[in-house]
Amino acid sequence: MIKSKLKEFVKTYFKQVAFFYSYLRARFLYVILISFFVSLFDALSLSVFIPLFEIATDASSSKKSSLTNYLQDALNYVNLPISVNSVLVIMLVFFFTKAVFRYADVYYRAYANAYFIKKLRIKFVNLISSLEYNEFIKIDLGKIQNSITTEVVNINSAYTHYISVVQNSIFIIVYIVMSFLSNTKFTLIVIVGAVVSKVFFGKIYSNSKILSFTIAQKNSNLSSLLMQFTNNFKYLKSTATVGNYSLKLKDTVSDIENQQLKLNKIAARVLSTREPIVISFLAIAIYIQVNVFNGTLSAVLPSLMFFYRAFNSFMNVQLSWTAYLKYAGSVKLVEDFETDLRTCVEKISGKQYTGFNDSLEFKEVSFHYKNGVNVVEDFSFKFKKNSTIAIVGKSGSGKTTISNLVTGLLKPSKGVITIDGTNIFDYNLNSYREKIGLISQETVVFNDTLYNNITFWAEKNAENLKRFNLVLAKVGLNDFLDKSSDQEDIMLGDHGVVMSGGQRQRLSIARELFKQTEILILDEATSALDSHTERLIQENIDSIKGSMTIIIIAHRLSTIKKADSILLLKDGKIEASGTFDELCVKSEMFASMVALQEI
Repeated sequence: MIKSKLKEFVKTYFKQVAFFYSYLRARFLYVILISFFVSLFDALSLSVFIPLFEIATDASSSKKSSLTNYLQDALNYVNLPISVNSVLVIMLVFFFTKAVFRYADVYYRAYANAYFIKKLRIKFVNLISSLEYNEFIKIDLGKIQNSITTEVVNINSAYTHYISVVQNSIFIIVYIVMSFLSNTKFTLIVIVGAVVSKVFFGKIYSNSKILSFTIAQKNSNLSSLLMQFTNNFKYLKSTATVGNYSLKLKDTVSDIENQQLKLNKIAARVLSTREPIVISFLAIAIYIQVNVFNGTLSAVLPSLMFFYRAFNSFMNVQLSWTAYLKYAGSVKLVEDFETDLRTCVEKISGKQYTGFNDSLEFKEVSFHYKNGVNVVEDFSFKFKKNSTIAIVGKSGSGKTTISNLVTGLLKPSKGVITIDGTNIFDYNLNSYREKIGLISQETVVFNDTLYNNITFWAEKNAENLKRFNLVLAKVGLNDFLDKSSDQEDIMLGDHGVVMSGGQRQRLSIARELFKQTEILILDEATSALDSHTERLIQENIDSIKGSMTIIIIAHRLSTIKKADSILLLKDGKIEASGTFDELCVKSEMFASMVALQEI
């Protein structure tokens, strides 16, 4: 109960601590602990100077400061004489100890920073990798890119400045405690002044936080706009609409810079006014000490020394807090985005999938998106193992939705999909998907080597190289390999720019052969190819027919003539099924499609 209440208190009043601690755990506390020891030994090192001066000048006991008396009591307790030599030794011990902790502080903060940004990025990669496909397609891709790149860097900056605030706050507390031990009344007066100044700056900081969050949101929007700009550049340039879109980008950039200027204006106001305000409070405190309490300036000298150091730390706190607020919006933005992602994480559980013996079966399966009509309706069919099934139909008939249902990317709204009688969602979906291959119209080629693209970064040993060369020969890519001096290490470039469309499709087939898939889905795999290249790819597909279950989603009917069975879809339902020749006879719709394509 106490622990939960403490957690709630921290989350309510120390949200930043709760956020950073959630990633760093004990490391966050170690940074604070080391900072405390740095400040403690720094204060102790300073505190020895006044006793050293008073002992060296042989000041009378009535004129000795409280710090000197404390030091004398401490030395008497350990039976050591108070002298210049003993005080010098103590001072050196304090300074060298402080140096050790200062080294630990700098090193450990750098370590914690690196760990923090690594943990943050890995966490986002894991969350995005675990998203349900149905939810992923709704997310703004610019927001994902912005969060993992720009915003993560901003959050790391926020953490750096926040830790600086914490560390300097610890310094202030330690210096004030030492000042309090030296002169209680003077310290209390200055503390009252510090509280008043905190209230004064509080309102300014709240405005900074709002502006920072607005800037973070606008940066995320800009990232999204830029991604759309580059993805659709060909269309924008070809249709002379690039100027219109550029204006939209420029307006967004200008808006961000205007907000940033407002934030910098606030920072300038804080920077220019805080020193005069703090010095004014210090001057008032000295005036009250001397004129109201009839004290002497020498009586407040130790406190002034500590307050000088506290003032420097206070200045650093203000600077760091102002800097932190510039990035506070990124913290809020990423927190909200992380919360949204967590609600969309796909639940991966169940028994391990090892393969099937008989069939993959759809039993009265229907699917619709939220608040939408059925895309697939009462679909029932048995995909026999190692058979080749083609699915055809007009756009919007549900062809691609069925392939997404096969892979478990979508879950039926009604009905069930089974493998050898077991619901596919009773299996661990990752273990099931490991046995699935997918080749689409837009081939997946990474900006990496040919070997890594086919083997998915498998270890380059003799066994894997042998398999790699076998699948390359099977799909006819060995000529491409032989022409390169880099052999399997040839870099393919962005989207496989060094390869032709046909070669990229062959690479896709080689990848699935290397992977040893059980179910291969070809989703309009040859629709963007010329007739000659399409025929070569079709020969590759025919060569693996019977070795795995092949599901072909096709618009070009010439690619499915040799399929064991063809399903003709209309409005998400099976309009007709059979072999190519059978459908030509019994389905007017199919016969019309064949005639239109002049097959």
